[in-house]
Amino acid sequence: MRANETKTTTLQYRATTSKAGYRRIEDALLQMGHLRNALIRHRNSARSSHRHAFTLNIQNAHLTDLHRHDPQFNLYSRRLLESVAREVNKSYSTYFKRPEVGRPQTASPYRNRTLEISEPANKHLKFSKKGWATVHVKGLPVVRFRTDQRLPANEQPKVIRITLKPRRLVVSLTYQLEPKTIGAPDRESVGIDPGVKQNITAVSDDGNILQIPGFNSKPHLKVKRRLLRKMKRQRDQALKDGRARFISQKTRTGKTKRRFRWNEQPSKGYLKTLAQLRKVEQKRQDSMRGYQHRISHQLVKDHQIICIEDTGTANMTRSAKGTIEKPGRNVKQKAGLNRSILAQGWYGLRNKIEYKADWYERQFIAVPAHHTSQRCSECGSVDAGNRVSQELFRCLSCEHEMNADINAAENIRRQGVETQARAGNLSLGVPPETLAVNKRIKTRHKADSRCTHELVLLKQ
Repeated sequence: MRANETKTTTLQYRATTSKAGYRRIEDALLQMGHLRNALIRHRNSARSSHRHAFTLNIQNAHLTDLHRHDPQFNLYSRRLLESVAREVNKSYSTYFKRPEVGRPQTASPYRNRTLEISEPANKHLKFSKKGWATVHVKGLPVVRFRTDQRLPANEQPKVIRITLKPRRLVVSLTYQLEPKTIGAPDRESVGIDPGVKQNITAVSDDGNILQIPGFNSKPHLKVKRRLLRKMKRQRDQALKDGRARFISQKTRTGKTKRRFRWNEQPSKGYLKTLAQLRKVEQKRQDSMRGYQHRISHQLVKDHQIICIEDTGTANMTRSAKGTIEKPGRNVKQKAGLNRSILAQGWYGLRNKIEYKADWYERQFIAVPAHHTSQRCSECGSVDAGNRVSQELFRCLSCEHEMNADINAAENIRRQGVETQARAGNLSLGVPPETLAVNKRIKTRHKADSRCTHELVLLKQ
């Protein structure tokens, strides 16, 4: 790695503001949601031969007129409007490169929960001597958060994001910083097998075994079920009084589902229950996130090569109900297993291990899950009958017996080390198709002179 090479890192802080400030942020989120829909409609109205052209300059010109003449958007910072245009054009660039992700679509402006300021000025983020930092953006309230040793006081962030979560604010600061060093690892390699009863089973090259039990979400689920029962009683009462109704709504798949709708404004008790539900789910997510950060940091700190099973969570949690002609079997049992798998957050843990391994110059290898639980780590024979139960592995060839998760983790470690030895100095853990050079024809992007229509905000 070069001496002057920097990497992108994002620091998150819990922030506070006044009660009136929360309402101002909600209004700004709503306006930016309307603006995003208008930008998408503006982009879709371009001529077919110029849809791949770079239209950010055109939209910025319309944003200038909108910022000058519209009194509603004149209250906000110009950088706030530009960030919405950048996000829309980034979505279209991704769509043109990978059409399978789908064309950006308009959405309800109430779903917008993040405000972004790209390339902020020095006045947008200020530090105090008492350990506090404040975000000052035109049109938004003053947002304060407590700083720590991670925050570089002499550096200016590249992006500032303010996210409104249930009952809290989160400020995310993106920096370009030099990677940190944590010293040489104690062990060479480790194999990680995700599970349900044991969240992970890690086996090091020196025989050290680490088994961490699954995340316990029962306290949160107990409160969540109580609140859901309370919400159902409130809905039934509203239906009985005529304050709400059920409507038939078609989904994207063409199916028709019944949706609960209020005739007028929801009751205060219903909104209070809904806020409590969101708060419980937010607490569960925060607990799991901290749980995963502690595990991932320790694994990356102690090992040079981290090998983890490439689990296909989407395939593993597919429903077993089948069709009318071919109904599935053990549907309820499979649904319970799917909930247990999704509650462990395998992808979140893997994502944290991957970016921390890149940050601390460790090697991350995703090992295919094929036969990792059926292969004997002692003799190498593969047989489906080797897996006696969920916890017991007994080889039919050499009669070697051990814990099934430990056996799978050892197989993952060995296969990852072999992959690293064959690959040499190539980038590991990256799919081959992403390493190939994408030979796209480079065209000179010009502004479409025929795309001169105005940016119209249609608020329905």
